[in-house]
Parts: sequence; C-alpha cells; structure tokens
Amino acid sequence: MKWLSEKRLIILLCTAFAVFIGYHFVSKANEAEAGIELGELTDAAGMEKAQAIQEPDIYVDVKGAVKAPGLYEAKQGERVMDIIERANGFTNEADENAINLAERVEDEMIVYIPKLGEESKSVNGGAGQNGDAALVNINEADSSQLLTLPGIGEAKASAIMEYREQNGGFKDAAELKEISGIGEKTFEKLKELITVK
Repeated sequence: MKWLSEKRLIILLCTAFAVFIGYHFVSKANEAEAGIELGELTDAAGMEKAQAIQEPDIYVDVKGAVKAPGLYEAKQGERVMDIIERANGFTNEADENAINLAERVEDEMIVYIPKLGEESKSVNGGAGQNGDAALVNINEADSSQLLTLPGIGEAKASAIMEYREQNGGFKDAAELKEISGIGEKTFEKLKELITVK
C-alpha cells in the first residue's frame, strides 16, 4: 500500500511538471507572436517616419504685387496659385494674367507678380512672350537676374557664373546641363527663357 501511495505521488508530480512545462511553452509562444506583431508595428511606424524625413522641404520666394511677399514653405505637387493664396493674394495693382497659376512649384523657385503695365519678370512662362529682350542672357546676367529663372537658387546662380568664367561663357544654352543640379527637367523649363548672346 505504501508503494502504491508513493507511485501515485510520483505520477501527480510528473503530471504537475508536464502541465508546468506545457504552460511555459505556450506562454513563450504567445510572447514571441506578440513580439513579432509589435515589431511589425514598430517597423511600419519607422518606415512612415523615414518617409516623412526623406520628404524634401520646398521653399518658394514670392515677390512683387502680393499682399505679403516673402519666403513660403510648400509641399510637393502644390501650384503657384496655392503659394499666392499663402501670401494673402494679389494686390489691386497685380497683373494676374502675366503668370501661370497652374504651374507646379519647385524648391528655390521665385514667383514674381508684376504690376499692371510693368514688363513681366515672371518665372512662370511670361518672360518668353515679350520677345528676345525679355530673355535672360546667361553669359551676362548677374545673380539677381539668374534668380528670376525657375529652379535657380543662389547656389545654382553662383555655379552658372563660375562655369562661364572658367569656360569662357556658354556657347549653347544646353551647356547649362553640365552644371550640377540642372538636369533635363529643369532645362526644359529654362530653355524658352534664356539666351547665350
């Protein structure tokens, strides 16, 4: 009888140990699954944050006949009309027909709103409409004139002047693409606004 009691005790202990081991493994599996889900959520949040960091800042300089000229932050895909609204709109003297309100803005872009009767210095397609006199001669233009061109900021204006000094001027407008940061897309917007006379 004593032997049977000891056998029962051993069986009970073994059963309890087996239950403990089973519970332990189930708990670990649940923790691992929860860890994977948490990791996936963390990774997704990290990717969203990384995308937000990679999203480039765009700054547009609004000048001329607007109520609040200045430097404005913009988002990819915004248009000139969005930036003008941010500058509190046109003044009463603004020549609203001199610019392309639908053009998408770029970083370092200058949006110049001329007054009625003023010769357009707009970077939004108006300059080419006034004939060769309105074109910017990239062989002679100073920094302020180069800055009126779309996509040309201070760094690129300096690079243009440095290039023409080192190479004896531009022989062809397409040479602009030799300058870092001026690719085919930017050149397409510039070619109707510039000359190399």
